[in-house]
Amino acid sequence: MGSLRPKRWVEISVEADRDCVDDLVNLLAKHCVGGAVVEERPDEPGRAGRITVKGFLFAQDKQTRQRLEVALLLLSRVSPISEPRITLLEPEDWAESWKAFFPPQHIGNHTVIVPTWHEYTPQPHEVVIRLDPGMAFGTGLHASTRLCLVAIERLLQPGMNVLDVGTGSGILAIAAALQGAKRVQALDIDPVAVQVARENVELNGVGAVVRVERGTLGAGPPPEIPRHTESGYDLLLVNILAEVIIDMAPAIAKALRPGGIYVGSGIISERADDVAEALREAGLPVDERQQEEDWVALIGHKA
Repeated sequence: MGSLRPKRWVEISVEADRDCVDDLVNLLAKHCVGGAVVEERPDEPGRAGRITVKGFLFAQDKQTRQRLEVALLLLSRVSPISEPRITLLEPEDWAESWKAFFPPQHIGNHTVIVPTWHEYTPQPHEVVIRLDPGMAFGTGLHASTRLCLVAIERLLQPGMNVLDVGTGSGILAIAAALQGAKRVQALDIDPVAVQVARENVELNGVGAVVRVERGTLGAGPPPEIPRHTESGYDLLLVNILAEVIIDMAPAIAKALRPGGIYVGSGIISERADDVAEALREAGLPVDERQQEEDWVALIGHKA
């Protein structure tokens, strides 16, 4: 019997100013497998204010690669982004490319994110999330994810019913489960992210609490994506992009119980007012605005 050969990947890497990262992430997420990866490395000489955004494609998918290169060229005419750097990755190169940018992370008062390839001895007060990001976005390195994790530490009450929209690697769903949530429903439109999140859920021993499914809220994505219609959630986490949260605001309101809390992150600061207005119009007043660097998390409740 023949064996399956491991897939080879193409990495598309683009540098951008902070104010156009939102558009670049959205573009790469549209074309690439597993979404986009954002790397902030401000200590490198000559890189002040610049952020690297990466996406990954199967090497044999030349048609999608050509469409993406054309789209990046058009974006470069209106936004300060670099020419894309294309790198062919062997399977072992792909695995190592994650490890280089994913050290253990201490976030908030007691959350620690530890990649599976690191040894770590936790302190008694720490909540340790073991994570293998695989082909899914959400390692804890990005400011938008950190803002959500800090919010979970503060807002989550034992016994809460939680919805995590755009779960990526499953990091937020796992954090909620480890800190006392009674039930967590995690959704993502990307089947690769769903697979990765399920593996991370089992790795952290919270499979009895967290359920990961392909799906989303609202009617924005293609009709073949399942729509989640369950309501009555105590806490809703959505760490995606500003324009997605704007479109999803009415569905967020339907999913929450009266008085239920939402945390909306992945919002570049220039779009925060637009997102806040859409949430208010949907009956979701904003109670707090938390910011790290140029990224904003809006926290509020269902009126």
